[in-house]
Amino acid sequence: MAEGKLILCVCGAGINTSLNAKNKISEYLASKGRSDVQVIHAMIGDIGPYKGRSNMVIVWMTQMDESYGAPGFKGLPFMIGSKKAKEELAGKIVEKLDEISVS
Repeated sequence: MAEGKLILCVCGAGINTSLNAKNKISEYLASKGRSDVQVIHAMIGDIGPYKGRSNMVIVWMTQMDESYGAPGFKGLPFMIGSKKAKEELAGKIVEKLDEISVS
């Protein structure tokens, strides 16, 4: 059985910037009627158990770790971008997740 779809929002402390990204992505998913994606936020020190997971995209609110093994996006627009930029980034993240997901 394949793992469910996951968007992991990561920041240094796991309480501010990653939570902001999680909320914006969750709002985007709700506006599209999507309930098939789990969105969680975490601090960078707690993401080890997710390494190697399939059906996952990471939103890095810290420096991106290209070696982590999952598609990643820089999440800064969720903090300083326009409403349009935030929506476009959320769309790209979900599109990538759908592209890589296996049943």
